[in-house]
Amino acid sequence: MAYYLGAFLAYANFWRDQARARANEQSTLQALEKELATLKEQQQTHERQWARQEDAYKDSLKEAQKAKDAASKRLHEVGQTYAELLGQVVPLRVEIANLKDAVKASEVKMKKLEDQCVDREVKLGAAEASLDAKTKAFDLLEAEFVKLRAESVKALAAKDQELASQAESFKKAEQELIYNAAGAFADGFA
Repeated sequence: MAYYLGAFLAYANFWRDQARARANEQSTLQALEKELATLKEQQQTHERQWARQEDAYKDSLKEAQKAKDAASKRLHEVGQTYAELLGQVVPLRVEIANLKDAVKASEVKMKKLEDQCVDREVKLGAAEASLDAKTKAFDLLEAEFVKLRAESVKALAAKDQELASQAESFKKAEQELIYNAAGAFADGFA
């Protein structure tokens, strides 16, 4: 009888360990799901930020181009006026010099904006590469998550089947023990 009680306790410990292992697997799966959700949110945030920055740079370039066009147009008009009013050279030269300075300032601004645009494109390329790397990492994590979930489901199904089989064996052993004990008591009374 003590042997069966010891065996029963050993199996009870084994079942408890299996239940703990199952709980650990569930917590690991939940942690992976949370990390996956966090990565998706980060990816969406990065995409929104780059879209806003790209729109802002496009607007800046449009404004700079308008300023350059306006300055070029004004320079052209001054050149025509200079040709028509050659007798009033001094005041016109002063105005032309001012306009040339404005064009140079506009060109400097345009150059700075173009440099900023190039820098932004480089940063955008780096961000896209980083986003691609994160997307690949996310895809790998998602594939591993699916694989782990499938393996966990298979392992849990196998453990459930094994536990059901063991429970059935224990019921048979218990009935046999009861039958043997009843026989022993009957023999004792006889």
